[in-house]
Amino acid sequence: MLENKALNLINRHIKNNFWLYIISLVCFFTGIVIGIYSVRYMGGFEKSDLLSYLKNFTKVVDSGSVNYKSIFLETLKNNIPIILMVWFLGLTMIGIPVILIIDIIKGFTIGFTMSFVISSMGIKGMWFSFLGVLPQNIIYIPCIIFSSVLAMEFSLMLFKDRARVPWKSHILVRFTSYSMSFLLVCIIMFIGFFMESYLTPNMIKFIVASYMRILL
Repeated sequence: MLENKALNLINRHIKNNFWLYIISLVCFFTGIVIGIYSVRYMGGFEKSDLLSYLKNFTKVVDSGSVNYKSIFLETLKNNIPIILMVWFLGLTMIGIPVILIIDIIKGFTIGFTMSFVISSMGIKGMWFSFLGVLPQNIIYIPCIIFSSVLAMEFSLMLFKDRARVPWKSHILVRFTSYSMSFLLVCIIMFIGFFMESYLTPNMIKFIVASYMRILL
């Protein structure tokens, strides 16, 4: 019963904000394409530098001296500010362009990372991407898209309803609902944080071991 209510709520939200989802997804995939093409036109020095960093990281993981707590804190530092920024931008009437830029940047990061790893390591890079990059992003990407649409919806609501007489009481209810939705997004993203901190290093270790240290 509760699951049906949740599904109906999600379906209604997607239906009511269909075009916002389309715009957000277009920006996100545009970022991915830009990231992929950026790798193709990178200079040899930059590629060599990044590949050295990647190899050093695999050495650390393979040696077993991984500081999981440090990785977890780093994932928090990299992701929570993005969600908070999107939340804040939704409270303004002019935040939508910046939210879409954030979607592009997030897509660029994923496209660049996966493209670089695959182009540098071939078939090994594909495994590295699918087991080391993709799992946590299966959680991150829907959360980023959903939070972007929430923020844009709220921003548009502020713009449309600014002339209402009972605006203050109305906005307080919507603000509470809006903020609670973002809190739920953060809770879901913690699953991705734990995956990136504790599962991903072990997946990378498995890949390195499987290919008998070819990456090194």
